[in-house]
Parts: sequence; structure tokens; C-alpha cells
Amino acid sequence: GLATACVTCHGPRLAGMGLVPPIAGRYPTYIVRQLVALKTGARSTPASQPMQAVVARLSVDEMIAVAAYAASLRPR
Repeated sequence: GLATACVTCHGPRLAGMGLVPPIAGRYPTYIVRQLVALKTGARSTPASQPMQAVVARLSVDEMIAVAAYAASLRPR
């Protein structure tokens, strides 16, 4: 599901991997803003391209749920 897509690139416990940033423990509002920016194209860089397909399918409610989950994890 959606969590699997997050873990695939952001790593176990969403702690980041390589150039992919950690999202565990980030403020939910920050995460939602980033997801909206990616979906609308306001944030579009070569590094963010893998996220384009992921966010294209997300509703606002799903973005909020993902943000709440990521924020609930302890950053490492």
C-alpha cells in the first residue's frame, strides 16, 4: 500500500536513505505542504521526480494520514 511506497525510498522507519530525506518525526503540516507542492508542481526538481507519480494519486485526506503517521515516528 501507500506505506510500502514511502518505506521503499525513505527507508525503514522513514529515516531517509542516501539522498532521500528523512521524514520521521517531521511536523505533519510540513509534510502536507511538501506533498501538495509536489502534487501541484510548485516543487519540481530532478530529485523529486520519483515523488510525482506517488502524489498524483493522493487525496488531501491521504496526505494528512501519511503526514500523521510519519510525524508519529521517532526520528533517528
